[in-house]
Amino acid sequence: MEKVENIKPNYYNNSQLSPFDVIDDWELDFYSGSIVKYLKRAGKKPGEEKLKDLAKIRTYVDKLIELEQNKNHR
Repeated sequence: MEKVENIKPNYYNNSQLSPFDVIDDWELDFYSGSIVKYLKRAGKKPGEEKLKDLAKIRTYVDKLIELEQNKNHR
């Protein structure tokens, strides 16, 4: 598979840990990993307001809550 060079844009590179590092180390699922990704870049992605990424975080948190509620109602 061909490696994509811009998979870690600058707004993810301003610390020692990337979202990939945290997601892998904590063994996060897709929804939790997405929360980490959007939290890391909130307010840093050119042309996007911080509020947009915060709203995305809320969407993924709501999904995790829904999944947990459904698991407890089985």
